[in-house]
Parts: sequence; C-alpha cells; structure tokens
Amino acid sequence: MVIDILKGILTMFYNPIFYLLWIGLVLFGYQRVRRERISFGIKVFGMFNNVFACFGPSLIMGAGATVVLLVTGIALPVGVIALLSACYLLIMLSTQLRYLSPSIAAGAAIIIAFIFPDIHTGMTTIDHWIDDIRHVSFVAFGTFFMLSLLVECLLVYIWGGQQISPRLINSKRGKKAGAHEASKLWIVPLFFLVPMNGSVGHAGWWPLSNGFDFGFVLFPLGVGLQQLITHKLPKSAVRDTGHWLLITTIATGVLVGVAAYFDLDVIVILGAVIALLSRLCLVIYHYYLLDYKPLYFQEAAEGLKVVGIIPNSPADRMHIKPGEVVWRVNDQSFRTETEFYFALQQNVAYCKLQIIDHCGESRFVKGSIHQGDYHKIGLLFLEPAKRNQYVKAK
Repeated sequence: MVIDILKGILTMFYNPIFYLLWIGLVLFGYQRVRRERISFGIKVFGMFNNVFACFGPSLIMGAGATVVLLVTGIALPVGVIALLSACYLLIMLSTQLRYLSPSIAAGAAIIIAFIFPDIHTGMTTIDHWIDDIRHVSFVAFGTFFMLSLLVECLLVYIWGGQQISPRLINSKRGKKAGAHEASKLWIVPLFFLVPMNGSVGHAGWWPLSNGFDFGFVLFPLGVGLQQLITHKLPKSAVRDTGHWLLITTIATGVLVGVAAYFDLDVIVILGAVIALLSRLCLVIYHYYLLDYKPLYFQEAAEGLKVVGIIPNSPADRMHIKPGEVVWRVNDQSFRTETEFYFALQQNVAYCKLQIIDHCGESRFVKGSIHQGDYHKIGLLFLEPAKRNQYVKAK
C-alpha cells in the first residue's frame, strides 16, 4: 500500500494542470505588483507573498478534504479525472481567475459526463476514458463536487479577505477613485481513490463502491478568486461572496443527498447546473456592483482618504484602516498629499494624526517614525504624489 500511495502522489506531477496553475499563480502575483506600482509607485505586497499566503490554506483544506474522501470511499475513474482536467484547461484559457472555480469546472464535467455519447475512437486509452465517463457513479461524483464547493467556500470565507491589493481607478466621470482587488489562487491537493489494480480491495465498508480494486490519485484542485471592489470595505465584500458560495454549497449538498437517498442521477445533474449557474451569476453580480453601486473610496471633503496601508509600516502600527480619512497631521490641516508630508516633516521623529473613522467619529493616533521606515509612513492615499497617470479599471 505504501508503494501505491507514493504512486498516487506522483500522479499530480503527471497532470499538466498542476504546472499551469503554478505558472498562473506566479503571473498573477507579478500582475498585482505591476498594478500597485502604477497606482502608487510602490508595491504593497511582494510578488511571492501571494504564493506563500496561499500555500498554507491549500494544504489545510486539502488535508481535510482528503480525510473525508478516503473515509467515505469516494472513487473517481481515470476517464473522469481526465475530463475534469480538460474542463479546467478550457477555463484557464480565459486567463480570468473569476472563472477558475470547481463550481464551473466540476459542474461542467458532471453535465458533460451525463450527456456524453457512446463513441469509439479506436485508441485504447481514449476509449477506456470514454467508458469511464459513461459509467461513472454520479452519486460519488456529486459528493466529490459538493466537497470541492465546500473547500472553495471555506477558502474564500476564511482567507479570501487577506492581502487584498489596493489600486486606483478612473470613475465614470473621469475622476480618480480607490478600489481593492481580491485576487487569489489556491492549488488544493485532493488525495482519493481511483478504480485500478491496486492494494485496496473492494471488500467491507471501505470503499463504499464494491466490485473493484483501488489505487490512489492526487488531483490539484484549482480555486480562484478575482473580485474588484469599489462599493464597500474589501473584507466585507469578500465575506458577502463567501455567503453566496455557502448558500450554493448547501443547496448542492441537499440535492446530492436526495440523489443518494433515492438513487436518482438526474438530481445530481440538477445540482451541478444550479451550482454552475450560481457561480456565473456571482460574476455578473460583481459586474453589477461595479457599474451601479456608488464608489466608496472617493475624495474626502477635507483631508485625504486612505486607500491602502503598507504592511509593517508606521501607519500599520498606528492601526489606521483603509477607508478612513486623515484629517490633520501634527495639528495642521492640509488638502493635498504634498501638504500632508510637508506638515509631517515638522516633527521628523514623531507624528500625531487626527483620523475620521468609518462611522464619522474622530480619533487621534500617535507614533514614532524611525530611520529606515517608509518615507511616506505607509499611507496610500487617493491622491498619489507626483502622479497624474490614467489608470483604467479592468
């Protein structure tokens, strides 16, 4: 069994989706740094911060899902894994993280498996895959699908609000406004059973599917999050997305449970259609928020609106939050970023800021400025200094 487990782990390295996901993770990190430099002339997070930040959650969720898959004995044949990989490949051609979701990839794979025609190509491997797809257990596939939706929901809800990237955009009226982009890519390793000549027999309660011997496979489940937020605070907006995904997961889980109880494959298909449409509707809803909801990060009547905070900077240590307004510095008022830093230089080692919080309440924060700190103390304002660059919202 140890040898079969090692072989199962190696299967992930045979899958081209694994390498394409890692390439995408690095490229999206580079794209994020580039956007931040265009908007503020400085990077907020390093290029590989997103890589390391997504590594831990991916392993945690992969380990939890793997336990469930192995305990329940969910098994997917090789042909279905190939179909799921093909669906992921087609989605990745869009180069949009917002579509990289098991709701779409696995949902589409279930629908395709249900309607797949009985064809023969003359190529032994392809014909075996087609036979696997046409005779897959939809209850097992639906359970795998529901679990992947739960993984996506928990990733977005727990970790989706971390390291959100601030940026500047142009409003419909041509004025600058602040925005945040939640851009994440998790590569979740799922270890589960696959019918083949392996060391796991079919006798007993594990696995639940009888009649086969089983080996193992490790599949890289790609989960993407891409949400441009302009209408409210970013963490709250990502939490709303998590709520949407949770409702979709619960609805799909209920349908899969009904399908298992009554042994009706068509109900699993219905669940896949609902989950897929729900995910696409979520994308449309995000576009609706961009087009019709008022901008949250607009110019303040007095002072400067904070769009972002550089981590570990003096502003971060003073607990200033995005969306707040810096009203006065060292008891001096100002209207531009240049005036702010001029007033800040009145005391080069210590600063006192008057802040207007999200509720309109005023408070004072104080902090020391040490040698080696960011010369702009880590505040990213709506009006960037020495820049008047057109930034197009995407």
